[in-house]
Amino acid sequence: MISNEGARDYVGIRRSLGGGSLGELEAQIMDIVWSLEPPITSSQVFKIMYPRRELSYSTIMLTMAKLARKGILSQTRTGDKKTDPFIYTPNISREEMGIKLMDEVARKVLGKPLDEALRSLCGDSINSEHLLQLVKKAESAFGKISKK
Repeated sequence: MISNEGARDYVGIRRSLGGGSLGELEAQIMDIVWSLEPPITSSQVFKIMYPRRELSYSTIMLTMAKLARKGILSQTRTGDKKTDPFIYTPNISREEMGIKLMDEVARKVLGKPLDEALRSLCGDSINSEHLLQLVKKAESAFGKISKK
């Protein structure tokens, strides 16, 4: 989903992701990182982020360093000096993050891992038609919830 600010709204993003968590700003930064060709600098992210959300360069830089400490990004200094900038590379793809989030939701809501949840919802022969029906049911359910 796209929120009013133009960044993706990841359902359950603040929940555990292999020992870490991802906040709103971190998710917005990762959305930009995944859209760029690695390696990426905090300056590149800042230039894209600023028109969407007027944050300081240091906020972007510190948040990217935090993502590196969590293992979501790899951080490499471009030179030998302590003042040389870092470049970043994602350690997890958008698709992998999506699967981790869906697996976590399945475990918390249905009490089973994603693969088991899909089999119990679609039967043993999961195909694109079954998945499309699930998506339509989910959209209908979310529509009912958001109207309340």
